Amino acid sequence: MAYTVMFYNLENLYDTVDDPNTADDDFTPMGDRRWTRDKYQKKLANLSEIFSAVSSAHNGFPVVAGVSEVENLKVLKDLASQTRMAGAHYKCIHFESNDARGVEVGMLYRPDKFTLMGCEPVKLSLRSGREYIGRDILAAWGAIDGEMFAFYVCHFLSRRTGVASSAGFRRAGAETARDHAAMLRSQYPDIKVVILGDMNDSPSDDSLSGLLKAHKSIFNVPEGEYYNPFWLLADEGQGTSIHNHRWVLYDNIIVSHNLLPTWPDLKGFRLVRFDSKNHYGEIFRRNFMLRKGAPRRSYYGNTFDNGYSDHLPVLIKMDRR
Repeated sequence: MAYTVMFYNLENLYDTVDDPNTADDDFTPMGDRRWTRDKYQKKLANLSEIFSAVSSAHNGFPVVAGVSEVENLKVLKDLASQTRMAGAHYKCIHFESNDARGVEVGMLYRPDKFTLMGCEPVKLSLRSGREYIGRDILAAWGAIDGEMFAFYVCHFLSRRTGVASSAGFRRAGAETARDHAAMLRSQYPDIKVVILGDMNDSPSDDSLSGLLKAHKSIFNVPEGEYYNPFWLLADEGQGTSIHNHRWVLYDNIIVSHNLLPTWPDLKGFRLVRFDSKNHYGEIFRRNFMLRKGAPRRSYYGNTFDNGYSDHLPVLIKMDRR
């Protein structure tokens, strides 16, 4: 049976309660965006529509879905409990971090398919040795149909303060995920690693292609290194969000060498193609998710538009040999 894995930046999935320790004031009933319970419920219903559409297109809900920009465990559970998603019976993982905006990453998983063995937040390791003040990486590992997997859900620092000045933090994120996966591989030599998230870098940027060693080609990926199926899509001009009036592809799902169909002499789960063009990744895009050719957001400025997110979700698919 083929399974999908998904990543989706949910864009500001806040509850309506003011957290005095974070900058969430806009997303309260009295804040600038007048974030009410009714709007919150509409946002949840809309996001669940995306999950339902993915399920219809790919014969079932993703076995694992990494998400970003979620305020707390409650909002993740509220999403998982939506009527459209009830068939997945998702369980949720979330850890609080010291992100100034109070939004972190999280993970939904199907307990009938993925047996969770461990999970933890992983703080970025900076070369300077200083403590990183920002979002952690979520690491979770366990078994799918008896095969060991590790998932790393990431949301690396944005480019808002400048590409060069923020690049070191994205490189630190890639190094941290890489090194934690190497540690797990020492315990479970055959573990298959999936690193997914909003990297705020393109597949060709040094954080992913250089430090993480996520290759462009599916062929000849060395043991212990990675393949990025979204590099080809980026080269074709496809993207998941709009920056400076053009599509960019910062949302990636990167897989270890032993998930590749070209890797010899191993049985078990392998990536499968989505089409005849050797696309091993998919940007999930439907007309109802768009407004004027861009992802339809919940807000434009402080005006509520009853949309989804400023990002499109990304998918990989894997099946047993």
